[in-house]
Amino acid sequence: MTMEVLDRPSLFEDKSGPAIWVDEAIWGHRLHDEQSPWLTFLEFLTVLLAEHEAGRPLVEDELNTLSYRPQVQLKLRNLVFNNPHIVTVRAANLSDDASWSLWLQKIAQSAGGIDKPDFSYLRERFETFTDFAAVIDFLQGSAIEGTSNKRWSSKFVFPFGPNALYEDVSVSAKGGISTDRRFFARTGELLYLMLCRSNRSDELRTKLIERFLENPAPYDGMVRALQGEPQKSRAERGGAFLPCATHPVFDRLAEDWMAILNLPIPAYDVIPHLVTVTGLNLVLYQLDRAREVLARAPITLVCEIVSPKKSVVRDLSADSYQHNNMLPQQALDRFIRMSTETQAWTDAVASDEPAFNAAEILKKAFDWPEPDDTDDIGTDPDLLVSRLVERAVTRHKQHVGKVHATWSRAIGLSSRRSSRRIRYAPTDRLLKTLVVTCVGRRMEFKDFLDALYERYGIVIGDGQARDLIASGNADQEDFSDNARRLEERLASLGLLKRLSDSCAYVENPFQRTDAA
Repeated sequence: MTMEVLDRPSLFEDKSGPAIWVDEAIWGHRLHDEQSPWLTFLEFLTVLLAEHEAGRPLVEDELNTLSYRPQVQLKLRNLVFNNPHIVTVRAANLSDDASWSLWLQKIAQSAGGIDKPDFSYLRERFETFTDFAAVIDFLQGSAIEGTSNKRWSSKFVFPFGPNALYEDVSVSAKGGISTDRRFFARTGELLYLMLCRSNRSDELRTKLIERFLENPAPYDGMVRALQGEPQKSRAERGGAFLPCATHPVFDRLAEDWMAILNLPIPAYDVIPHLVTVTGLNLVLYQLDRAREVLARAPITLVCEIVSPKKSVVRDLSADSYQHNNMLPQQALDRFIRMSTETQAWTDAVASDEPAFNAAEILKKAFDWPEPDDTDDIGTDPDLLVSRLVERAVTRHKQHVGKVHATWSRAIGLSSRRSSRRIRYAPTDRLLKTLVVTCVGRRMEFKDFLDALYERYGIVIGDGQARDLIASGNADQEDFSDNARRLEERLASLGLLKRLSDSCAYVENPFQRTDAA
């Protein structure tokens, strides 16, 4: 195995860390399906802000030692997401003074996680109660995944600037606050470490601070008016872990981010493209690390450009999706069993206490088994390995094993539209992001197809599907038709112009000479 696996960190918030160290050893601590690409980006910005204030943004002096103190902004969260009283007060048709008085009384009784809540300062910051209510309406309407049924302390305003950034927390009925790792599950920390370790971290640092921290959108002022002074967590957050010091995905991710951050558009218009391309790169990171464990060929994504009827490409795309979806679990099994191919394992099996000595090897590598896990295995080390694989796979299926499917759907890479099988079928939103990351100003259509293949392993045209065509799984015409459908899609989106029968150009909509 040529893949890099760094040593496990010693610092964890829960003192012990994960129960079985297998998923984390391959992909880091941690990929998680319930943390969407949007929430991953928000967690990244939260870490970036904390590290910027500590004087070390996108700097990792020593691998896997990230420790930061994020904002919690509980006043803001209560006002935007735990504030049903505004509707009640407005419906009462009271005078302005009476509206403020009634609302202040109600919010003081219901605000969570704040000792002696006092929001009277808001009367000085808004001319009328109606103006205040309008700001709350705006922030609710622009919230990230605002229609979800998550509890109020796990909802997030749009990241207009530093005042709008905070970690996910749980607030108890008695007002106690604790970090919640369900929706900020550390995938944003992984993203932060990836960009720290990329070959363009210096450029990114400058651009990210300039775009998001030092020149926030005007709406960030509204957020600050609601929150007041920032609220910080009481303790540092440690335990982030990324298992490799370098990786091609880190550098490609940084290049994609720089291409987007350099677009001449406002920061809040940049963010959706950053979210989408981050989701794509993290999906590819999971697949590529699995491929490295299994010593397989480079990852490819056979993409169908949706056609009105079933096609050969649709079937091949579904096969490609299914093949890739199985890779992480196969890698998990292989990663564990590779420990049995060492001299240390051979010596343990040949010893007087094979099960005990084999258990020591597994404990050191994977932090398993516990003493009661070996009571009934007798002297069979192979049974111990099988039990570890079984438990690791069960754990893997809960979250890490769902990342490919969940995130592919979230970024518009996969679809079940017009088919019983899920396959790769990019949406218009993803296609536009691919254009703005791969095309400087304009690029010949054939070169664009090649760029998608070389950069992400995306197979669309016959030029990229040579192996599939040579193997007899498809004809050249099947993929030529697929490429033609993409050309038509891009043209309908205003992203492609055909200058002649033999010359079509893909254009970056934000870099045209007429865009200014």
